[in-house]
Amino acid sequence: MGSGLEVEVLKRYITIAGATALILLFCFFCSHAMGGQKDFLVLCYHSIPERLHPKDPYAVSRKLFVEQMEYLRTHGYTPVSVEQIVRASKGIELLPERAVLLTFDDAYLSYYEFVFPLLQTLGYPSVLGIVGSWQDKPPPDLPEPLMNWGQIREVSRSPLVEIASHTYDMHKGIRYTSQGNIGPSMWVRQYFPKTRKYESLAQYRLRLRRDFEKQHALLKEKLGISPRVLIWPYGKYNTVSVSLAREQGYQMCLTLEEGFASVDRLLYTNRMMPRDELRPRENPIFKFKRLLKGSPSQRAIRAVQVDLDLIYDPSSFHQTEKNLGLLIDRLVAMKVNTVFLQAFADPDGDGNVESVYFPNKVLPTRADIFGWAVHRMIINNMAVYAWMPMLSFVFPDSSFNEKFRIQELVEGKPRKSRSWYKRLTPFAEEVKHRVEQLYEDLSAHCMIDGILFQDDAYLAEGEDFHPLAIKTFEASLGKRLSPGQILADPEMKKKWEKHKSEALIDFTKRLERTVRKFRPTARFARNIYAPVVLDPANEAYFAQDYKLFVENYDWVVVMAYPQMEGAEDVKKWLRKLVSAASKTPRGLNKTVFKIQTFNWQNRRPIPTNQLLKELRIILAAGGRHLAYYPDNCYQNQPQLDIIKLEMSTKDYPFLP
Repeated sequence: MGSGLEVEVLKRYITIAGATALILLFCFFCSHAMGGQKDFLVLCYHSIPERLHPKDPYAVSRKLFVEQMEYLRTHGYTPVSVEQIVRASKGIELLPERAVLLTFDDAYLSYYEFVFPLLQTLGYPSVLGIVGSWQDKPPPDLPEPLMNWGQIREVSRSPLVEIASHTYDMHKGIRYTSQGNIGPSMWVRQYFPKTRKYESLAQYRLRLRRDFEKQHALLKEKLGISPRVLIWPYGKYNTVSVSLAREQGYQMCLTLEEGFASVDRLLYTNRMMPRDELRPRENPIFKFKRLLKGSPSQRAIRAVQVDLDLIYDPSSFHQTEKNLGLLIDRLVAMKVNTVFLQAFADPDGDGNVESVYFPNKVLPTRADIFGWAVHRMIINNMAVYAWMPMLSFVFPDSSFNEKFRIQELVEGKPRKSRSWYKRLTPFAEEVKHRVEQLYEDLSAHCMIDGILFQDDAYLAEGEDFHPLAIKTFEASLGKRLSPGQILADPEMKKKWEKHKSEALIDFTKRLERTVRKFRPTARFARNIYAPVVLDPANEAYFAQDYKLFVENYDWVVVMAYPQMEGAEDVKKWLRKLVSAASKTPRGLNKTVFKIQTFNWQNRRPIPTNQLLKELRIILAAGGRHLAYYPDNCYQNQPQLDIIKLEMSTKDYPFLP
């Protein structure tokens, strides 16, 4: 039950207060004991050489590694074993405070020669990840030799060493786009140039399952063990790979996501990677200390929303490639960290989507270039969000479009909406299924960081009176209603507005779950019209609620377009917008203020000096995250040398 002191306290308490007090105190001690420590840190190391090499960015020098272990020892951190963590996950024992799991990928020789003897002396457990295919045929570009099977067998006999699978042959890249881009084998669906086809989901599953089984058999043969820990190559995984790992019997899967791990999520165990530098700008141990906090500072978003329609040249792939290079050079020079990239095709600019820029089973593919463009951006350290509609699709089946088009009231009767956005009702299961399939294909084929939901996800005051919308509203209330009855009663009308707002949010949540099948770490942003932020009463006109957006999405992208909204005093209007956002908890932390660079009323670009003033007004008022739309890389609009003064992340990459 506890220490002798605790027992003595119990005896005295019995004397004073009797049996009732004993029961209460017993419950206190039990609850204290069962609470436990669920969070722990996992550190990921690779080679530990005597001296750093410029071509080995993941190495930590032996000198720094010893300093880090000494820091753990003298500052209350306790290295723990996989067994302790598994037992804690089952409620059998408790983790100590500041628990740390030490992991070493790839089985480099430095682990055998230096790390293993040191950790044995300290009594620190560790995990050693083995890539099966590398043992017989090491890649030529490894930073140092690997351990041989005899050395691996020797360390595996230590009770302080846990042998983990780093897959058999998945620690490599494979072709996953028609243009020849290479992505992590575990994470992407392969493209076959001979047949000009992509790997099917069934083929993808089979490839992963065979790799798991081969690695399992190899470790059983060489070491006599069945691994219970799986290290994802490059930290990449998805729902398919996790389900297969669970089938194979793995109890813990290690990623490369930042932050604390938890005994409640062992199949999604975060790991953080200590880094070393040849010419450190500060004491490396200070960086290690910050890493151990497990919560990195929030990045200040500086984003550009890009029309892929302007990049694609239907007459020439060579010109498209040249255009894309021009755009990426511009974004790199601007030093933005985020791109909202158009994944759909809208060459005539009417907002109604008949084709997309990625392979899929639902709409025609205008050109398979989105995944290629994403790859070019992410290798330049930009987070790429696929900018996608939710409702404004024109499917090849015209009868389907007519059947499920949003309806508005005309002379008191529901009729097909006359809006220029030819949107489909979000209340139809058939619509949701088709859009869901589109998003699944997008996430399966493209290495996106997230989704920006287009501004077509709105319902005007007189929308959506489609029979399916009325039916779901009636079901929520438990009574029959006509459109007239809904609008005649102010209270009923408010419920109707909230019902529409929540239906759109529910639809996005369904799409989020779909995307996370293949991109589990994806983040989600949603466009919102500025009038809704300025005045919550405007929910009636858009079926959008700013507070609900802040609660439900990673980012809320406010269309801070003073020219489009007809603001007479731009400065005053922007200040009021930021102030309104600040009144919602976490509003400023989660809101990206996106300004317009083109005046659609007079068809002229807005001068870049004016745009710079607008960005600075937003920042001075308390805004933190900035974006602009559109960008014209051909005409240098906005002007790079001016706009980068606030859009660059070079000087202020993190928020205070």
